[in-house]
Amino acid sequence: MKSIVFDTSSIISLVTNDLLHVLNDLKKYFGGEFYIPNSVKYELIDKPLSSKKFKLEAMMVSKFIDSGIFTVNKELDVENLLLTANSIYSAHGKNIHILDKAEIEALALAVKMNSSVYVVDERTMRLLVEDYAKLGRLLAKKLNTRITVNKRMFKEFMEQTGKVNIIRSTELMTVAFEKGLIKNYVGEYKKEDVIDALLWGLKLRGCAISTEEINDIVKMESRL
Repeated sequence: MKSIVFDTSSIISLVTNDLLHVLNDLKKYFGGEFYIPNSVKYELIDKPLSSKKFKLEAMMVSKFIDSGIFTVNKELDVENLLLTANSIYSAHGKNIHILDKAEIEALALAVKMNSSVYVVDERTMRLLVEDYAKLGRLLAKKLNTRITVNKRMFKEFMEQTGKVNIIRSTELMTVAFEKGLIKNYVGEYKKEDVIDALLWGLKLRGCAISTEEINDIVKMESRL
C-alpha cells in the first residue's frame, strides 16, 4: 500500500490555512494512506488540547484522525537516530540540537514504510537530508560562529535513513491545484492568482519556501 508520512510542521501549515479538507480529495486521488507517528499526534493534539494556544487547531486535526484521513502509527524507538542527528553539528565543542523527536520519528516511519514522500515544512530536516553542507553554513550564519561538521555522524545518519523523498506542503498543494482540487473550495479566480495566494498563505504560516521559488511555481503553473 502506498503511503505518505506527515510531520507536525506540514499539518500546522495546512490547518492554519484551512486546507486540511483538501486532503480528503487528495487522498482519494493518491490511492494510499496518510500517516503520522505517535509523537506528531502528541504535538498536534495531546499537548495543545491541555492549553489555550492552538487548542482549536488541535480539535480540527483530531477530527481528521477520527474520520480516518490520518492514521496514527504506534511509537517507534528513535533515540539512537535522534542522538546521531543531534551530534552532526557542533560549536565550541558542544553539539547543536537541530531536530526534535517528532521530526525524527516521522522520518523513521517514512523509511520503515518505504513511503512515497515525507511531507515536512521545517527547513532543517529537509536540508539535513538534501544538502547538509548548506545547513552547516546557515547554522554558522545564524549563530555567528564557526560550525564543525561530524561527517562520521552524518554518514551514520544517512545509513540509518537511506534516501527519503521530502516535499513541503507547498508541493503537495501544488499537486492538488493541478488536479483541480483547490478550486472546489475557493471558487473561480485566475489560476495564477489562486496558486500565488495558496503558496503565500503556506509560506506566511510556516512553510520554508523562498519568494523566488514561489514566483517560479506561479510562472510554471500559469503556462499549463
